[in-house]
Amino acid sequence: MATLSNPTLSIDIFTNSEPNVSVRVDVRLTSFETFLIENEVGFQLTAKLVRDDGGLNLRDNDLFLFPTQNITSAGTYTFQSTVSYSTLNEDSGLLNKGNELFANFSLTITEQMFPLNVSISSPSIESRMVSFSKETEKSKVLAIK
Repeated sequence: MATLSNPTLSIDIFTNSEPNVSVRVDVRLTSFETFLIENEVGFQLTAKLVRDDGGLNLRDNDLFLFPTQNITSAGTYTFQSTVSYSTLNEDSGLLNKGNELFANFSLTITEQMFPLNVSISSPSIESRMVSFSKETEKSKVLAIK
């Protein structure tokens, strides 16, 4: 069966611009799945940015969906997009302790005859909005928890 591994999430924040979100995952396929792809059976990989609110019986919520990618072979697949600060600022109110985010990936097959649904999530990262002086036009990469 196909496997997903090494999921990553990074967020680059530049002064005076919107955050750039990049997520990546490795896709491994069996020889049978490679055969299916070569014979035009579709495999699709989806990725989404999710808020990590699993504690206190809160639900994780989807914040941003990346465009679906068609899988043509095994390898590393990357999704990138610029998102608004408000998308990343998912925690507010009394219990605001920062914004905990993770990426979730799902690999599915388009033919019902060959069911497949494999998922994996990246480690969570905590984002806090950081401001830079205009002289310091550097990227701030948010660290993994």
